[in-house]
Amino acid sequence: MPGPKPRPYAQWPAADRSLWQQAFCCDDPFSDQAGVRLAKASKERCMWAWRRFLGFLAEHEPIALEVTPAERLTIERVRPFVSHLAVTNAPTSVASIIEALYQAARFMVPETDWNWLKTVKARLSAAAPIVSSSGPVITSPQLLEIGERLMAESKSPFGTTLSRQAAVDYRNGLLFAFVAFVPIRPRNLVALEFDRHLIRNGDGWFVVVPGDETKTGTPLSFEIPELLACYMAYYVDVVRPTLLRSATCTAVWVSRNEGAALSYVGLVKIFQSVSRRFNLPVAPHDARDAAATTWAISVPNQIGVARDLLAHSDLRTTIKHYNRARGIEASRAYRQVITRMRSKQNRRAPADS
Repeated sequence: MPGPKPRPYAQWPAADRSLWQQAFCCDDPFSDQAGVRLAKASKERCMWAWRRFLGFLAEHEPIALEVTPAERLTIERVRPFVSHLAVTNAPTSVASIIEALYQAARFMVPETDWNWLKTVKARLSAAAPIVSSSGPVITSPQLLEIGERLMAESKSPFGTTLSRQAAVDYRNGLLFAFVAFVPIRPRNLVALEFDRHLIRNGDGWFVVVPGDETKTGTPLSFEIPELLACYMAYYVDVVRPTLLRSATCTAVWVSRNEGAALSYVGLVKIFQSVSRRFNLPVAPHDARDAAATTWAISVPNQIGVARDLLAHSDLRTTIKHYNRARGIEASRAYRQVITRMRSKQNRRAPADS
């Protein structure tokens, strides 16, 4: 049975809207009320949790909307709110909503002690079972192999023009090979731009994503290996111009039909298409799972490196932020793992008959 509707922002109490604006929407760095620097997705999570809580109160205790947020947000009201959420949400989702509610509260009303709410969200997170993936175990070398096969099959003979379909196949292959070494979140992947995120320094390439564009607020840095740099050069010089329709487009990944920046939906469709072709179900986010799996198989006693590589804020999902240098060091070590695994696989492969 559906519960109360989340409270639209326009219907929030005036005090709540004022505190939200002060906490999240002030862009003046010299203001005493300078806004909190959170990634867009994190702000959206905070707003969604606050909307859910206000919607719950509007139906079950509307008089509570007449008091200040600090007076309103109490353990006596959060307890039934959690019970309400648990009716239609998994334990992990309930824990996530309460965590976002806590984050919103501490930014909107920072002078109030919210340790009790922090304890509640911590207990909910600890009690929530860790859900394992039900699909097949996928490793980064598998993604790299798929990518290299697609790129090899799509290249046109010397002296011939690359067809649009071949360009699409090569782009898809490079995407798979790219995420094998650079396992960033899908929304960061499609948002990559030349000279802003993908930066060339001499003969090397680096991927740099600032913290205000990531889910956890942690900046990301990866060094592109030489193997991938060769593929990237062909993509930049030959493949991307074949797909591109606008000279002003700076997106790294270009869509097939529009010839502009690839969308998140487009990325999902690419992975679905390649999954059918190779009979291996792979979604865009699976590249991150594959990275964690690959590292766990090779160096199980160094899980902290996997956390740094994937910029996880919680070791449960594989709890620390990391700086740019550590990120690059992690990506270098991770690249060596993939190379060693591929070398072992090639030595075990039987000779062609």
